[in-house]
Amino acid sequence: MDGSIQGEREPVRSLVAAAVAAALVVATPVASRADSVQVLQGPGVTANAWLTYVPCDSFFGASSAPQVRINLGPGAAPLGRRSVGLVPPASGTASGPVVRMDSVATQSAAVAVHATGGTAGAAYVWLSSPDAPLGHAWAGRADVPVGVGAWQTVDAHALTFRWQLHDLLTGRPVADAGAATIGGFTAAHGDGPGFVVLGFGCDGRSFNLDAVRAAGTTLDYEGIDLTTTIGAPATSVAAGARAVVTGVVRSASGRVTGDPLVLQERRPGAATWRDVSRPTLSDPDGVSRVEVVVEETTEYRWFRPEGQYADAGWSDSLVIEARSAQPSPSPTQLSTPTQTEKPSPTPTEKPSPTPTEEPSPTPTEEPTPTQAATPTSTETATPAPTTTETATRTATPTPTPTETATPAPTPEPTTAPVPAPESPSTEPSGTPTP
Repeated sequence: MDGSIQGEREPVRSLVAAAVAAALVVATPVASRADSVQVLQGPGVTANAWLTYVPCDSFFGASSAPQVRINLGPGAAPLGRRSVGLVPPASGTASGPVVRMDSVATQSAAVAVHATGGTAGAAYVWLSSPDAPLGHAWAGRADVPVGVGAWQTVDAHALTFRWQLHDLLTGRPVADAGAATIGGFTAAHGDGPGFVVLGFGCDGRSFNLDAVRAAGTTLDYEGIDLTTTIGAPATSVAAGARAVVTGVVRSASGRVTGDPLVLQERRPGAATWRDVSRPTLSDPDGVSRVEVVVEETTEYRWFRPEGQYADAGWSDSLVIEARSAQPSPSPTQLSTPTQTEKPSPTPTEKPSPTPTEEPSPTPTEEPTPTQAATPTSTETATPAPTTTETATRTATPTPTPTETATPAPTPEPTTAPVPAPESPSTEPSGTPTP
C-alpha cells in the first residue's frame, strides 16, 4: 500500500536538536546485547527507529519523499514473508531507516536491502562526542552501493565515513577529521549518543528493505491487519427471492480500503463453503455488493484473498432465511344450490268429442213381426287423459376442493472454482498502504 514516509523530514530535524542537547553531557556507553525481533505492521515507528529520507550529497540539502509500499518478498524475505518497498520520485534522495543510539560505538545499525536493478545509496552518522565543542557535533557520510537482485546487509559499522565537525545552528562544517569507520573514529574522539541514517535510491531506482537492526532490536516489516464486515438489507426473504449481501474492508485505523472480496455460501451447519461470486471490487463508497437468489435458508460470508500488504481473511457469517411460500387462505368454495326447476305443467289435451252416429233404421221385414229396434248406444270416446309429467330435476352441486400450492423443488447448488491467490511480486509495486 502506498504512503509517505512517517513524519517526512521532522524526525531528522528533531534528532539534530537532540544531538545538540546530548553534546552538553557525557553519555554513558550502553553494552550491546542480542537483538530481539519486533514485528511491525507496514512501515511502523518504534522508539529507536523509523523510515526517513535525506539528500544524497549533503545532509541539509533538498530531498523528496518516496512512495512506501508493503510487498511479498521479493523472493524469500530475510524475516517473515514481506518487506517495505520504496519508490523514489527522482534521483538525489536517499530513503531508509534512521536508528537512534545511546552509544554510537557499541549499538547496532544495519538493514537488509534488495534492489532488482541495483541502486546507489548514502549513509550518515551523527555523533555527540566528548571532544565536540558546545553546539557542535561530528557527522560522517559514506557512499553505499547495492548489487543487483539479491538481499544483502548494509551495516553502518562496516562503512568508512568522511567525518566533519558541524555547527548545529548553521549546519555548516567547521573542521575535517578525514575518513574512518565508526569504531576507528570513536576510538580517537570518544563515544557518545547519536544516530545513523542508511538511505538508498540515490539513482531513482526502487528497492526493498527488511530486518532493520536498531540498537538491540531487529524490525520485521509485515502486512497490516484488515477487518472484513458483512451485511444485508434483509435477512429474511421469500423462497426464490433475491437478496443483496454487502461487504466492507477496513484497516485497524478504520480506513475503508476497498479490497476485492469473494462471496461464499453454505447450508447452515455444513462443513464446507463454496464461492458464489468472482472477486468483487468495491463501489466508490468502498462497499462490495453481490445479489443472490435465496432458494433455501443459507449462510453467507466474505473471503478476502491474500494481497501484497495483507494476509487472507474472512468476515463473520450471516444467515439469510428463506421463508416457505404459504398458500393464501382462500375460503372453501361453498356450493350454491341449484334452484329446483318447477316443472311446467303439460296442458291436458281436451278430447275431441266423437260425433254420435245416427242409427240407420233397420227395415221391417214382412211378415216378420215387428221387432223393437234396439238403438245403438252412442259411443263416446273418452280420451285417456295425458299424465302430467312433473320434471323434478334437482342438480346436486359438487363442492370444489381447496387447491394447496405445491412448493417448487429446491435446486442443488453448483460448485464454482476457488480463485488462485495472487502471485508474489518481486517489485515494490503493491497495493497502496492505507
